[in-house]
Parts: sequence; structure tokens; C-alpha cells
Amino acid sequence: MPRLLESEITKYLETLEDSEDGLDGSDSEVEDEGHYYQTARDVLRGLENSDEGENAQSDEVDADPPLVIDNDQNMPDPPILEAGEAVPQSRSQGISKRPLVWRKRNLVTAEDSLIFRGETQITEALMSCNTPYDFFSFYFTSDLKKQIVEQSNLYAAQKQISNPEIINENILNKFLGILIYTSVIKFPNTRAYWSDKFGYDHIKNTMPLKKFEKIRSTLHFADNTLCLPKDHPDYDRLFKIRPLEEMLNCQFGKVPLDQRLSIDEQMCATKMSHYIKQYMPNKPHKWGFKLYLICSLQGYAHRFEVYSGGGSKNNILPGEPDLGESGNTVVRLARMVPRNVNHIIYFDNFYTSVPLVTYLAKEGIFSLGTVRVNRLRNCKLPDKNTIMKKNVPRGFYEENVATVDDIDVSAVVWKDNKPVNLLSTYVGAEPATTVTRFDKSKKERVAIPCPKVIKEYNAHMGGVDLLDSFIGRYHITMKSRKWTMRLFYHFLDLAVINSWVMFKKVNNIKGNDQLLNLGTFRLELAETLCKLGLPANGAKRGRPSGSTIQRELVMKKFRGPAQAIPLKDVRLDQTCHWAVWLDKQQRCKFPKCSGFTFKMCQKCRVSLCDTKKSNCFYKYHNLE
Repeated sequence: MPRLLESEITKYLETLEDSEDGLDGSDSEVEDEGHYYQTARDVLRGLENSDEGENAQSDEVDADPPLVIDNDQNMPDPPILEAGEAVPQSRSQGISKRPLVWRKRNLVTAEDSLIFRGETQITEALMSCNTPYDFFSFYFTSDLKKQIVEQSNLYAAQKQISNPEIINENILNKFLGILIYTSVIKFPNTRAYWSDKFGYDHIKNTMPLKKFEKIRSTLHFADNTLCLPKDHPDYDRLFKIRPLEEMLNCQFGKVPLDQRLSIDEQMCATKMSHYIKQYMPNKPHKWGFKLYLICSLQGYAHRFEVYSGGGSKNNILPGEPDLGESGNTVVRLARMVPRNVNHIIYFDNFYTSVPLVTYLAKEGIFSLGTVRVNRLRNCKLPDKNTIMKKNVPRGFYEENVATVDDIDVSAVVWKDNKPVNLLSTYVGAEPATTVTRFDKSKKERVAIPCPKVIKEYNAHMGGVDLLDSFIGRYHITMKSRKWTMRLFYHFLDLAVINSWVMFKKVNNIKGNDQLLNLGTFRLELAETLCKLGLPANGAKRGRPSGSTIQRELVMKKFRGPAQAIPLKDVRLDQTCHWAVWLDKQQRCKFPKCSGFTFKMCQKCRVSLCDTKKSNCFYKYHNLE
């Protein structure tokens, strides 16, 4: 449809004005009485109707005059955006873009509004776990091991490797046990563990070196033939490791979430050449793969995801806003957080923004984080140059509050060594407390004011950092040229640490004070994996019995010559427990047996009676 020029529109209007003078005495004055045109749109509509009445047989091109949009003063103004801020998409229209109005006041939330109403009961499956292997098996499930076994054997067949090492679940357990051993027992290189002179016997007796290297070379987690080409829109850069990530996240998420959670990034240290490797100068390990995690205060990782580049698919669900790369990461990790039960999430200034905390508040989740000044639109808090003046005392703070979509958002600046800015939807600066800092002029520690929001942030933000410290103590350092193996080692470390955290938590609930430290936990788990065999009659069913055989075995150890007691999972695995003859008699180690015997279990290295009247050998390997 052709459009009229401005000059043509003007001619129409002039013609209309001239014709009104010649119609003063016409009969049409009565019909048109009280009719007038308000806008140019009405004028053209009238012209259109008149043209249709007089020239009904004209062409279609002349029948439809163009539309003209008049500049009405009542039209809404366009949204005001910050410089560099992305234009909102249709999915993010629920977040207000109106200029924020900040006022000097305090954000105070009633204590009743912060009472946690979420689920805290640990599942029965976890409460029934007793040994390190039980907790590890809850996360590293049999289905996950079957996935690794099937894909590894398939990969060996696809590559037509000569004399490949066909693995099963039992062999995979031994392979995992060796990896966990190496995280605690450090040798200069991998082959040194099998050295004839300096090797580690527990590893040497578990698996030959060549067999271990063959398994490591063919270990795989996904079918390569199903991977999409790189130019496909749904191409997944992490396809080779994705099944392992999803299955572990599924198990990690079965633990009830605490009220207070923290989100931060973590580095899987490596310097191998790969396109998803990141450089983070502020981290102790500056090179490696970056992961995002949501953790509890105890260092338990409820969920993680590997960063695969900014061009990767964001997977934004309907109803979720598009908050940029950092904000969308928080939204994805927070999907598992129950709504409207007063969870609180903490994060740093890489993620924090007004749209993010507002969205979480609408979802029934409180939040708190440090924030960059350029993300606080129109906020009148003192800038760095003002607050760092000598006449501004250390400990000075100021709070501004803005209302966004009926959500109160508090911004606080506090002067410490340098200005610290925080953004919160549940806590403000008051009531302030005091902290001690060293005063260089007085050469002593002095008390300075500290806002409440600072105390809250410092007390609850360290979940991911605590997890990093656990990994820093003991982690698998075995080198590999495959990026999938480096991430696999890191995922295995996460599973072990989560197992240890829940081991301590469950035993505290049960009232057991004899807890294992992380190093001992790893060693016992590695020993169980290396020595564990498949049960002869299949897996046992039902709840564990209330027998105290294991406790009585420990007590009897101190009443006679010491013999190392095998782990419960190894003692009951019903595999390779053979009786061998001793040169001298030794006292039977079974509880409530005072006899002597010439027989010893070759695997457990424990002396046991094996007679018609007292078959302690059978009882030892079958009673829990």
C-alpha cells in the first residue's frame, strides 16, 4: 500500500479548509452539525470514506490511504536504560526499567518473616548409611558406574584398540580406589606407585600398572557417534562429560537444602590447551576450567555446572528473565531452591544486580551480595573519592533504600580499608555492631562501627570457599592430556567431599562422636573400593541388623595381640576369603571366642577358628 508524502497530506488539509467556506448555506450543514476532526488520522479516514463513495470503481491502490501516526502527548515514554545495558527481551518485561528512586532510610525485616519453613529431614537412604563406602555409593551410584562401563567398552570397540581392557563394575571400583589413594599418598609421578623399590603396596596389589593405564586411556562417558556437529545450533561443548554431570547433580540434589546458601565460581586447575579453559587472576589456581556451584555453609555442593563459554546455550525457561551471563547463572542454579520458604542466597559482585535480587524476591527467595557501583542506577551513596577522604572516619556507613515492583532493596556502603557496597532484600545497616581494626596512628586495635549487613555477608558467604579448602587438602593430581579426564577427577573429588560432609552430619545426628577426618575418610574409602568384590549370592536386601559384631571386633583388638581389622564392606563382600595355615597358633579374633587356631583369612589377615563346634570363620564373614 503506497504512503502519502507530507506535502500531499498538507494539500488534503488545505482543500478541506477551503471547502468549509463554500458550504455555509448548503443543505449538508444540518447533517454535519457537531461533526469535527480531532486528529490527522480522522481526517484521512474521512477522506477514505469520501473516496470510496465517489470512486467505488477505482483501483485498490487508490482505495487504501496510508496510516499516519499522530504525536499524541499521552503516549508512554520509552524505558530508560543504563549505558551499556541490553535491551530487554519479551521474557524480561516483568522487571521494571523505570528510574529508581533511592531514599535514606533503613531496611528492617521482621524476624517472623525470616523463619525457615523448608524441609530439613534427611532421607532414609542417607540415614541408613554407616561406612564411607555407603555414603560414596549414594552419590556414585551403580547406574553411574554402569554408564561409565558401557561407554568405555563401546569406545574401545569403536576405536578398534588392539587387546583392549574390557572393564566391569568391580574393575571400575578398583580403578576409582587407586585414584582416591593417589589424592592422599603423594608420589612424584603415576608410575612411581608401582615401583619395585619405593612403590605403594596397596596400589600395587590392587591392579597392574599396564591394566590401569589401559583403563585410563579408554575411560569414556558418552557415545561419540551421538555428538552433533559444531555448526549445529544445539551443539553441546560438554557433550562428552554431560551424562556424568547430570547424574551427579541428580544425586547431590537429593539432600535437603539449608536455609542459607551461597553461589560462587570454582576452578578445576589445569594448563592444558582447550577452548573452555579460563584465566582468573584473583584465584590461587589461575588457569583451568571454571565451575559455578551452589553450596551450603558446611561446604556441601548441592549443584554445579561447568562454564563452556559465553556463546553457549543459556537454556532460559519460560517466565525467567534474561539477566545476562552472570545473572542467568544464579537463576539456573536457583531453580532447585524451593520457593516461598525463606531461603537466603549469597553471592559476590560478579552476579549481584537490582533486577536479579528483585526477581529472587518475587520468587520468595531473599538475597544478599556485594555489588558494583555502576549497577546501582541513580543511587546517591558516596562515591569512592568522597568516602576515602581523611575527614571520613573508618567505619562510616550509609544506607539507601529503593522500591522496585513493591520490593524494598537496600544498598549500603561501608568504609573499611576501601569502600564496600552491598545490596540486599532482607537486611540493612541497622542495628550496627562493632569490629576491631588496627589503627596505624595509635598503633593499637580500635573498635569501629560495622553494619549488620556486613556481619550477615561474612558469616554466610563462605560455603564455596570452604569446599575449595577441602579440595585443596586432598585432590587427584594425576596428569592427563584429555580434558574429560581432568573434569572427571574433579567430579570424583566433589563426590568424595559431599560423602564426607554427609558422613559427619549423619553421625552427629546419630550421636556418634568418633568421626573421621577427610584424609582418613579417603583412605578407608579407597581401601574398600580396592578390596571390595561382588557378593556371591547377590546384594543383600532390607535394613541393616542391630548386631554389634563390628563394635565387638574393635573391642577385642585391644584385648590381645593387635591385628588390623578390615573394613566392614570388605569383611562382608564374600569374595576371595580363603583360609590359610599358620606356623604357630594364634588366638581367635572373633568376639566371645577364647580358642586358639592355626588358620587365618588370607584377605582379611585375621586369625579365626574353623572347627565343627566353633566355626568362627563363617560367622566372621557373614554376620554384620
